Amino acid sequence: LGQRVAGVPLWAFWTAMSLLSIVGFFLDQPDGGASAFFIDNKVRRTIHSSGLDRLRYWLKVALLLVSVYIEYVVMFSHAKEWRRKKDDDANGESRVGFPVRELICLACGAAFVARVLLQMAVFWRRSVSWVEVWAEAGVIIPLSLASMGLGAARRRGAGLGASEAAGVLLFALGTYLNVGPEYDRHVWKADPANAGHLYTGGWFGVCRHINYFGEALSFVGFALATSAWWNLWVPLIMGAGLAYASVPELDAYLSARYSAEWLAYTQEVTCQMIPFVW
Repeated sequence: LGQRVAGVPLWAFWTAMSLLSIVGFFLDQPDGGASAFFIDNKVRRTIHSSGLDRLRYWLKVALLLVSVYIEYVVMFSHAKEWRRKKDDDANGESRVGFPVRELICLACGAAFVARVLLQMAVFWRRSVSWVEVWAEAGVIIPLSLASMGLGAARRRGAGLGASEAAGVLLFALGTYLNVGPEYDRHVWKADPANAGHLYTGGWFGVCRHINYFGEALSFVGFALATSAWWNLWVPLIMGAGLAYASVPELDAYLSARYSAEWLAYTQEVTCQMIPFVW
């Protein structure tokens, strides 16, 4: 927490973001409907259009980019500290080699942020809430990426193995399951004949919230790629939040919007978030 990024201690950055999150909650004026921390049914019904919408949108974009920079700084500043403290091996050669693990994890963080930016720019028409800006993009995401960066940095010099290989594969698969189904739905919705109807094809025919599963799976892979098992706290908390908050919130919205179609869909596709399991 004492690490400085652009001269600002991380503890001060996250304290400011947390306080702004509290202020944002009151500015958002939730209507008491179904909520999932960063988003609720009221936000889903609000189309991105006003000047304040644009301000929140670009603030979130900026904080997402800052998150990648925080991961980079945490990762490589700690690596430099441990490199200065290292001992030479028996041959007098450095045991700290090319930072492959760090670069893999930095690529994962950048790919995650790029994916969110793509979804914001192409797939989402809804507004962005203040809590989504400050709490999600200002606290949760940078904290998660900083944890990943720290884990990778602490393994500097250790050889790559099955954990990293499995991590990259799971990250890629999870990213696909998150973006691919949403892209298919986006293309389907672009057809005027499908306006006002619920998309139930592709991967959504296997699991009602397959994109949420992909989100959590990608961070399982990300954590494994760091080779620091304690980083699994990120997908565990994320998965729990998606399952117990995001799924009920989105179900309430879809049920109200599509009514009979949603009821028929839930009877046909019984898996909510984890394919063939739940």
